[in-house]
Amino acid sequence: MSDNCTHIVPVHKGDYPDDHAKVKEIVYWFQKRGMVENALSDCTLGEPGYRFLPEISRIFDEEPRPDSSEHTLLTHGLELHHGSRRVFHPMEGADLHFACPECNHDMGWDAADGISAWYEREDDYPQCRNCAKTFHITEYRTDHGGKEPPWAFSNVAITLWNAFGEAFAPWFLDEMKTLYGTDILVVEVRI
Repeated sequence: MSDNCTHIVPVHKGDYPDDHAKVKEIVYWFQKRGMVENALSDCTLGEPGYRFLPEISRIFDEEPRPDSSEHTLLTHGLELHHGSRRVFHPMEGADLHFACPECNHDMGWDAADGISAWYEREDDYPQCRNCAKTFHITEYRTDHGGKEPPWAFSNVAITLWNAFGEAFAPWFLDEMKTLYGTDILVVEVRI
């Protein structure tokens, strides 16, 4: 079985303020609802995270698979990201679509220099190679017109590893928007 994860990333300009406090608030939200354990463990493929409890199934639209092995998987939990900037993208077949919000020119991998400049905190406003206008990195379309999972750019996010849900319940996504105080991007990843 391959691993999968979903990043939930706020859409914002500049660095998200007080990112460490924000991820603490979000993990408390999950713990208060009995969805994750209270102690950190090695339940994710990244940093230590918080192992899922059966109540995590509430955040999805449909019922969990009756014969899923979710409680025996080693990788099955909530990972928190804060501090350094990260590019959140779908790993398997991760083609880069980077369309200008003004002229809709898709720079594709030619946008890599602009993304690197954002990552290194040198310049948050890549220039379109077609119309020469600059826009904040979060204003470029990265989902190939809704056909592909988006890419997201932030210094704060959460990742749900092997949560076994097909679609998040609308109320859950609304809660995440409220917690972040911004719109969010949901980046699906298959490894």
